Amino acid sequence: MDTVKQISDILKDEPIIIMFSTGKDSIVMADLLVKGYSGKKEFVFLYFVEGLEIKQRIIDHYEKRWNIKIHQQPHFGALSLKTGKKYKMTDIEHGLRTKFNISYIAQGVRRDESLARRGMLAHLPYGIDEKYKKLYPIADFSAKDVMSYIKLNKLPLPTEYSHGWKHDFSVPDVDGLVYLKNNFPNDYQKVTAEFPQLEARVWARTN
Repeated sequence: MDTVKQISDILKDEPIIIMFSTGKDSIVMADLLVKGYSGKKEFVFLYFVEGLEIKQRIIDHYEKRWNIKIHQQPHFGALSLKTGKKYKMTDIEHGLRTKFNISYIAQGVRRDESLARRGMLAHLPYGIDEKYKKLYPIADFSAKDVMSYIKLNKLPLPTEYSHGWKHDFSVPDVDGLVYLKNNFPNDYQKVTAEFPQLEARVWARTN
């Protein structure tokens, strides 16, 4: 909470955008900001295919729990696959800043995830990147800290975690598609209806 307080003091509670992926890190980050940041907050979820049950059930829970609206729009990976044009996260961020007229974007990124993340966050006091207008409230959390916070605050995780996944389901690779086919067949049909080229990858894996 100290980091969130520092963010609040430095930003003077100006509005922020919170990227909510439904993964464990973004859940902890969002919960901290809901409890400790009094400025206006816009929550955004980037979907691969709109309306998948595997995602909507956890989104519905946190909208009710936090009394918020989580805006939804296509993931840059889905846009790239659909159009053949290369989209990046920076394209999405630019669009969100324009849409909401908000400069700062918060993400659930931790230093201990990789050497690249450690380098990226090394010189950002309190997880605030004033140059690129980014916030990383859980930058100093470890994976153990994240899970301890989740347990302490009784924060539900997406169902895929209970099936042994290390992260939430987002833009699917072949393993993700097979998981979806076996556990959420209606979602799988939605994905392959929108991206029929992906079904060949599943067929190659399972036959």
